[in-house]
Amino acid sequence: MTYFSFFTAECRVVWRRKQDIVNVLLFFTLVVALFPLGINPSVDFLAPAAGGIVWCAALLAILMTIESVFKDDFHDGSLEQWVVSGLFLPILMLLKIGVQWLAVILPLLLIMPLISQMVALPDESFWVLILSLLVGTPSVFLMGAIGAALTVSLKQGAMLVMLVILPFYLPVIIFATSAVQASQSGLPYHGFLALLLAMSLLSLVVSPFMTAIAVKASVN
Repeated sequence: MTYFSFFTAECRVVWRRKQDIVNVLLFFTLVVALFPLGINPSVDFLAPAAGGIVWCAALLAILMTIESVFKDDFHDGSLEQWVVSGLFLPILMLLKIGVQWLAVILPLLLIMPLISQMVALPDESFWVLILSLLVGTPSVFLMGAIGAALTVSLKQGAMLVMLVILPFYLPVIIFATSAVQASQSGLPYHGFLALLLAMSLLSLVVSPFMTAIAVKASVN
């Protein structure tokens, strides 16, 4: 096994399970659609809250997919093979998470023009929302992978994953929604995007190693 063969194999696995990605997108769309119906469908309410609605729905959709990211690999013995493969396990974890990020976020970005219309997001804030998702969601996946790896051997680990990683998601959603709101108010928003990027870069350095340690502990 090489890093390239591992990457292509993960891409094929995601393609075979494309229904899972479709389910995540449907879940995301339904959550966004229910917010206006359940609270207030007026433009005056939706426009200022659009960034928060989209980011809350995105976090819930990512939690839905990240909790089970290692489950099948644990049950079919793939995790053990990765540990003894001789390849650098943190790089394998980074490739695994990267494929999951691409599989979820790219389709989500494609439907974002429709979503932005559903929540009455002003046009001038649309690209700020896209940028916040691009620079913020990598840290969400990377931090979520640590929790998923820690609980992969537990039968009912979904709630534990949420309890472990949700506190780390709070700064991400605060900075992301602040960037969108600042753009709507005509205020500088680049600082918030820079903070999101910094969090993703820090997660990129730390998470693969922490995830690899958690995977080894779960396998052993």
